[in-house]
Amino acid sequence: MISLQALFYPTIVAAALLAGGTAGFEITQMLKPTAVEYSVSGNSYSPDIDAAMKKYEAALAKGTPWDKALTVDEMINVAYRRFGEEKHTWSRGVGSSFAAGLVNQGIFSTTVRDEERFFEESLSYSDFVKVYDRMFQEGETTTTYFGQDDNFPAHPKVEYTNDEYKEKMGRYVSNALVYLVSPKTMLTDESPSGEAKTGIYPTDEGYTLEAELSPIYGTINYKKQMQFISSLKYQPTFDYCHITVWVDKDLNLIKGCFKEKYTAVTSAGVGSAAVGSLTTAYYHESPPFPFPEVGSQLPPYPSSIE
Repeated sequence: MISLQALFYPTIVAAALLAGGTAGFEITQMLKPTAVEYSVSGNSYSPDIDAAMKKYEAALAKGTPWDKALTVDEMINVAYRRFGEEKHTWSRGVGSSFAAGLVNQGIFSTTVRDEERFFEESLSYSDFVKVYDRMFQEGETTTTYFGQDDNFPAHPKVEYTNDEYKEKMGRYVSNALVYLVSPKTMLTDESPSGEAKTGIYPTDEGYTLEAELSPIYGTINYKKQMQFISSLKYQPTFDYCHITVWVDKDLNLIKGCFKEKYTAVTSAGVGSAAVGSLTTAYYHESPPFPFPEVGSQLPPYPSSIE
């Protein structure tokens, strides 16, 4: 999953330094949020994707329209499950995170699947902060290269079991979606983000799927990732988290847009709010470049994903 964490720690520190004087003091002396961490108990908030897939297969056999057979959360989870079952895929994401009203971090990401090999690159940079991370999953091992420039072979190499990596990051590299999208994690009658209300919206191409997630429960796994990557003192607190997913008439993923606002406090007690948006395009084929090696140079990122 391509995320918006944008490595909040260095971004906020840069914002405090940039602000200076009273503004910088206010940022660094921000009131600590209550340190409450939520975890999934059993499957109480997790979607039942196997059940959704059975409904999908039944609808496919009968020719029932997807929006008549499935709910919005089921359509999203089925689309991501089917994408995850394909042997050759890739994706690209472009976005930004605006922290403390002062620092605008660009966010760029790429994923590749080649049979049972998985790759993810996550970049986040501005004039003040540069973060360059690459992750590889193969067999039972996930290997990470986290650093601050594009000389990836020089970054520290750390190996985890896949489950160890998932515990720290809330998902496997092979998982394309870190959010929990289920009836218990969606807001159906309100939209704190100001985006379209949760629902299924037919289009000429297929469907637009809108999901306003609970700031607490929809982000449970995502907050693990944010805390680990950004060395946060606490898990961040969200004001909103909204996802929009576009699929074609066969429920193939086309694009996703992820919008959020959250507050985070670093291990040094520095904190403020950030507003982020990331758009990701999904491709159902091998990429136009070889499966990346640690030091591979990927094609330049576009300025935006349309």
